[in-house]
Amino acid sequence: MKKIILFMFLSLSILSACSPETETNPVYEGTVVYKTEENGKYKFLVLEQIGQEALHNGQLEDFIALAQKQPEASYYYVNKKAYETLDVGHKVKITAEVHQLESLPPIRTVVSIERLEQ
Repeated sequence: MKKIILFMFLSLSILSACSPETETNPVYEGTVVYKTEENGKYKFLVLEQIGQEALHNGQLEDFIALAQKQPEASYYYVNKKAYETLDVGHKVKITAEVHQLESLPPIRTVVSIERLEQ
């Protein structure tokens, strides 16, 4: 009986170790509230929710404070074309890489980005 239990345990352990893990890229939606270029890297700060007054009158510190209260808010590294095409105030849908830099707000890398109609 012990041999059967040991065999079943080992079989399950091996099977679970061999099964491929599939990670899907997360998708986020929000509004571009800030954009910056540093050392050839282009970055957006995107918030899930922001009022028009806060968007037009806010400073980076205000946006970061709002981002810390919104779980999906993040900085996103984007390519030069997206940086030049999209502006502050545009609503976007972003597919990001699975991994992110753990800051608050986090920093994610964009796989794809599209502007949503407003």
